[in-house]
Amino acid sequence: MELEKWTAHARRVPVMGGSGGTEMCYRSEDFEVDGALRDVCILDASITDWRNLLEGLKSRDWTVCFAWTLSESNDGVIPDADGLFGRLESEPEESARLAVQVGDIWFTCYFFDIDEIEFTFDPADVDGPLPFAHLEAFVRWLGDATWKDVVVTMEGTDHRAMPALIEYSPT
Repeated sequence: MELEKWTAHARRVPVMGGSGGTEMCYRSEDFEVDGALRDVCILDASITDWRNLLEGLKSRDWTVCFAWTLSESNDGVIPDADGLFGRLESEPEESARLAVQVGDIWFTCYFFDIDEIEFTFDPADVDGPLPFAHLEAFVRWLGDATWKDVVVTMEGTDHRAMPALIEYSPT
């Protein structure tokens, strides 16, 4: 769908952490297969947020895959945030990919910018309340691990200008 159509029909669901606040609700129209991915983002991220995310993933019972694009052998070990961004800065041709599977949904991060944490996922994977619960678990975990607000938007490059499908604020 075009951005204007999404703006007109998007919902902003502010969800607070902990036991209070509004619950996230599944709406099939938010995950309509339209050729675009969806993004889970933390805006205004810092290296500390990346450290918390990468360290936190090590203790989760999710499938996690990490790969450097230029390496011929990838051991799948998640590097520390400082080493990861140091390597990306010192080797301009290098890039990295982190994929996290929660339920049947794969969330993929390409480390585009240290200032924004962005995971993409295929909306076709969120085809009902159970897969939505997996999305919700990932969104809540990401916010709680970093103590930052998380937004889910349509795929794009300017997430601040896009209407949020879901917003989560940890307490």
